[in-house]
Amino acid sequence: MFLVRDQNPFSFRKDFGYLKNSMVNEWYTQLVGTKKSTVIGAITTRDQFTQIYLRQEGKNLRIRITCQLDGVILEPGQEISSEKIAIITGSKEDVLEKFADLLIIENKIRKLAKPIKGLCCAYYAQGNNVNEKYILDQLHTIDKLPGKPRLDIVQIDGVALPWGDWPEAIEKHFPSGLKFIVREINKRGMKAGIWIAPFVASPNSQLFKEHPSWFIKNKNNKFIEGRFSSPFDFLPILSFRVLDPTHPEVQKYITKAIKYFVDCGFEHIKTDFTYPVCFSTNYYQKMTRAQALRKGFENIKKAAGKKVLIQNGITPLSPLVGILNFCRVGLDTVNPFVYTFPIIRNFVNNFMVKEALRNCEVRQFLNGKIWFNDADCVVLNPKSGISISLIDKQAKFIKKYKGTIWIGDNLAVLKENLVSRCINILEN
Repeated sequence: MFLVRDQNPFSFRKDFGYLKNSMVNEWYTQLVGTKKSTVIGAITTRDQFTQIYLRQEGKNLRIRITCQLDGVILEPGQEISSEKIAIITGSKEDVLEKFADLLIIENKIRKLAKPIKGLCCAYYAQGNNVNEKYILDQLHTIDKLPGKPRLDIVQIDGVALPWGDWPEAIEKHFPSGLKFIVREINKRGMKAGIWIAPFVASPNSQLFKEHPSWFIKNKNNKFIEGRFSSPFDFLPILSFRVLDPTHPEVQKYITKAIKYFVDCGFEHIKTDFTYPVCFSTNYYQKMTRAQALRKGFENIKKAAGKKVLIQNGITPLSPLVGILNFCRVGLDTVNPFVYTFPIIRNFVNNFMVKEALRNCEVRQFLNGKIWFNDADCVVLNPKSGISISLIDKQAKFIKKYKGTIWIGDNLAVLKENLVSRCINILEN
């Protein structure tokens, strides 16, 4: 129920190749022996989701590798091929590096952007409640910081609005205009970033009310749910509808929104909640879900232009190899909506940080090869309930692997000793 958004749910269906009582691995897996290790995985990724199923049968290990074709209907004379699968044997560390090297070659990845250090405003500080005053408070606080720590990007996070009504509804939270905020950020030698969930919309949004035909339905002709992160997603305030990224009018709408942000001066775009376009197999009949997801991102990349950095949050990873500059490879650091419940927040948020670090650890071989891994924000706010030792572990991890570094706190209200810790994380 809680993790369906982080998985490909069709990997567990028999008609999609599921091997009963097996371990399911998506994209690739590593088998570690006493002397040798083996990696099995897809080194081309743009057309299908790939699974590796493992099941112990006595002393033997049964391995099944599948590429999900999603019931694509072929025209007469049309052909379709599976992804390329590599099987690499060697030392534990070498096989992963070789797998990453093959990804570089097969996906023609030539040059990566540089890792970035940024301030994420303001989801982890106070939920979806960012506005002009909040951003200006951060900038004025940065002005007063000793030594002016290097920050590359100040990112405007999700605002309280009906998702889908970008960018007009965002402007309502910025009376002086987004261009004014971008100029204020640029004056301080930093770039401006914007958060957007391009493929989902609230049922209460104008976008959904005016263009219901743009949204994905299931085989029962009902709109599919686009959140899948809690048992309460049926509530209107939490529910999402999912845009079809292959629809020509949807592509025009997203292109217009992205170009608007670029015209305002934003040089960093973080996309999020992009996974639900992969929740319906009967909807895309002429392409797979992997192709539909990639098509949506190719549209975003083209609209943004070559100079704008693309970072992504929760999504199936493999189809986006070669498109993203930075990629979230783990969970959110915390859930800010449990801050007011001491026992619950300690359990939930400490678990989330540990799980985020675990995901990042096993995917570090991708960092600096096909993109830079995003281990998500360091959050120092005591209300988060994260233990100091775990925060230190997260900060050391981020520094060690030299991926992106994000601070997720409200600097304007953070105590002086915690601000000093933020500076230390950014400068080292």
